[in-house]
Amino acid sequence: MKEGISMAKENAATALANLVEIVEAEFMPFFNDTLYLLMGLLSEFFQPEYKQFRGQVIEAVTIICNAVGIENFRPVAKDVIDVLI
Repeated sequence: MKEGISMAKENAATALANLVEIVEAEFMPFFNDTLYLLMGLLSEFFQPEYKQFRGQVIEAVTIICNAVGIENFRPVAKDVIDVLI
């Protein structure tokens, strides 16, 4: 069952990233809350069996930050970098 849950989480992260990639700056009202939620997941799911999920979340964070533009990303850049290293 854990495998199915993990796959659902991976698909959700990818779907979210794809959606934001389409709507771009229109996502800004949700950007900070969503970004910090995703970054929290990286801390919560650190076990080896979640390696693929963590990769999907990192990809989603990257896509979302790119989609909203550098000016919107700049204020949270340090927080994102700190979580990723």
